[in-house]
Amino acid sequence: MVIYAIPGLGTTEKLYKNLHIKGVEIIVLKWPIPEKNDTMQSYAKKFLPQIDTSLPYCLLGVSFGGMLCAELSTIISPKKIFLISSSKYRAELPWFIKFFKYVPLHKMISEKTHRKMAYEGRWFIGFGSALIPEYLGMINSMTKNYFKNCINIIVNWDRKELPKNYVHIHGTSDRLLLHKYVKADYAVKDGSHAMVVFRAEEISKIIESELQKI
Repeated sequence: MVIYAIPGLGTTEKLYKNLHIKGVEIIVLKWPIPEKNDTMQSYAKKFLPQIDTSLPYCLLGVSFGGMLCAELSTIISPKKIFLISSSKYRAELPWFIKFFKYVPLHKMISEKTHRKMAYEGRWFIGFGSALIPEYLGMINSMTKNYFKNCINIIVNWDRKELPKNYVHIHGTSDRLLLHKYVKADYAVKDGSHAMVVFRAEEISKIIESELQKI
């Protein structure tokens, strides 16, 4: 089985470095360049050339990556999609993210400031003092205007329906996409938004269990 994985906003394949799933090859997709007018749907389609749909596969996404997987599942037919620390549709986004659709402050902030805010926000999402060189490296590897355009995609996400064949894994201590706003299949006690790094063993076992049901 192959799992195609999309990282969270501003991160790379390093986000999945502790995730080990028996009998599975995890292929982490590269970020296509997000354009100013991209929507979640149009941006998701840009990942399609990296996915081989001729053999059985699943999708996996963390945070923004999970939202993109939800959109991809309406275009292609994965056996399952695994959403970690994510939202399945707009109703699960917290109010302070939805707010920026109507007051688009993110468009007024420079890309340099976006990157600085992403780095400083590591405490809020659960990285803390861990992985500082790796996290900074991931942020700095993003293309020009990546953060501004991707944040715009998120705050304007208009999906109203649940995706098919999803498994939602969410931490109870997620401070960005709050647990109380989502309906998760698996609640990881005290898991943060960055739990895919720090609670990888538990998450791997959940995914292994779900794959056995296919």
